Amino acid sequence: MVDVVTAEIIRNYMETTAKEIVQTLVRTAVSPIFNEAHDCSAGVFYFGGQAAQIIARADATPVHIFGALTSVQACLDFFQGDLSPGDIIIVSDPYYGGTHIADFTVLKPVFYEGQPIFFPSVRAHMLDSGGPSPAGFSVYSREIWHEGLRFSPMKLVDKGELRTEVWNLLVRNTRLPETVKGDLNAMIGSCMIGEQRIREVCANYGVATVCECVEWIFDYSERQFRERIRGWRKGRYTAESTLDTDFTGRHDLTIRVAIELKDDSVEVDFTGTDIQSEGIVNSVPGNTMSYVYLVFASLCPEIPINSGFFRPIQANLPIGSLVHPRPPACAAYATICVGADIGDAVVKACEGFAPESVGTVSIDLCLWWAYGFDERTGQYFVHYDYNTSPVSAGATYGQDGWGSWAVPFCALTLPSVEVTEVQYPCIYRKLELTTDSAAPGQWRGAPGMVCEREVRHARGPILNQLWIQGLRHPLHGFAGGEAAAGNVGIMLSGSPQEMIVTEINFEDPPLENGQAALVDICGGGGWGDPLQRDPKLVLEDVINEYVSLEGARDDYGVVVNIEAGTVNVSATQRERYKLRAARKEGRWIARGRRRTLKLAGLEPNTT
Repeated sequence: MVDVVTAEIIRNYMETTAKEIVQTLVRTAVSPIFNEAHDCSAGVFYFGGQAAQIIARADATPVHIFGALTSVQACLDFFQGDLSPGDIIIVSDPYYGGTHIADFTVLKPVFYEGQPIFFPSVRAHMLDSGGPSPAGFSVYSREIWHEGLRFSPMKLVDKGELRTEVWNLLVRNTRLPETVKGDLNAMIGSCMIGEQRIREVCANYGVATVCECVEWIFDYSERQFRERIRGWRKGRYTAESTLDTDFTGRHDLTIRVAIELKDDSVEVDFTGTDIQSEGIVNSVPGNTMSYVYLVFASLCPEIPINSGFFRPIQANLPIGSLVHPRPPACAAYATICVGADIGDAVVKACEGFAPESVGTVSIDLCLWWAYGFDERTGQYFVHYDYNTSPVSAGATYGQDGWGSWAVPFCALTLPSVEVTEVQYPCIYRKLELTTDSAAPGQWRGAPGMVCEREVRHARGPILNQLWIQGLRHPLHGFAGGEAAAGNVGIMLSGSPQEMIVTEINFEDPPLENGQAALVDICGGGGWGDPLQRDPKLVLEDVINEYVSLEGARDDYGVVVNIEAGTVNVSATQRERYKLRAARKEGRWIARGRRRTLKLAGLEPNTT
């Protein structure tokens, strides 16, 4: 009989262990993508004889750590009967347990009585993993081998001894060998810390007790989630989300989903989703399911998230579609696009039965890559700038959008501008919130942001790529809230040669010192009818410059006397009446959306 108090102690211990693993990683890694942006995750996994299961994760991006579940299972399948104490395994192949090649997963089996039972694991985005294009992202990729070094599960350490041939294979297939060496050592060390903590708790309670408690933890989460499902209104709920482009000339790639609530289980069916792409936006099953899991985890924040929570969820992923491509299809951008649309479609369908729990769970692609040489060091660099892509926080019932990242991505952080300017040959001309960019709603999304960065200290021109999604199909709003404003970019900003980028410019010009690129980022959606927003909250937004006087009137129907710091109640009633009429006639579009489309050179119909 499991003691419930002991089981809860074990659960919290495993959560703390996962947190220590990832903190060890970010504090010892070399790459800013780890130690500054925290684009890495950690978890503790369990094998009880049937399948790999996740016990705990901490400071983790769900698309990473839920996807790592397939990686651990793939390693178990590959090395069935051939694992030993002291082994450390690494995998990245999207068609053998990975999600995209850039994410390396490292795990360490922890043995008891001759059996591997626990697996501390880390997954992290490597700045470069080979392939024709730095960082592995290219509009010209048409098969998985174009995206980098693709490897199925390998023993990086065998019985405690580093396999130098595997180590050299990984290091020699990157443009950043010293960075990769440091990051791999950090990943190995983090898993060793995880093993140490697991052995300590097993020594304290006994491995049999710990395993019994782990099984109880799974069963508890399953029971709690099934009980939650019973409370939802039964039915079949559909939604879709559309990706602007796959960067090959194909447009409007649509994810279609139907969620059927049964008595105590959920079926998520992607039948009708568009066929797989020739480009880099396909989502392998591990990536697709990570977005499905994160949506339901977001709906149930009070339930411990582990493999027990996932048991009531079944999914149908049509083979040959965007959510389950046939190899050797590309998958480099799966984790953002089309992954973001998978999450956006699933959560939009959930609006039908849990409207007060839904909100933005995704991010739109809006990023800038640069590669070249830094004249200060003479070294080659690859820079993935997180400051060009963060604003995706949407609203939910009772809460405006906050911060930058949508909630499931909040483990990511924004690198320090000052530190980035030291690490890379650039300076930031501008990095600030923009007025009227927040998606309107009874509760609004977070304000968008503009980021403009100039090349400085480069040795010769630097190559760069500016990738944009979400201009034509921004992230959804919910329960009557407006969609996000969308994203747009400008190459050679501030010069007579400015080039508007609404998807990608296939001929992005190399940038010289003194030249700049700009991105206008507008992220998550609003929740609820904007005309139901409390006028006092609109007044606060005007005072804080999140909303202009014109935006207060045009988006919310609120007339503000800024000098007096008051709302004109009678004028507000008249404006809201006019706006309701305009909406019925289809003559209204949010002010931030107008601004983005105008910046992109498009002229929307407006009131």
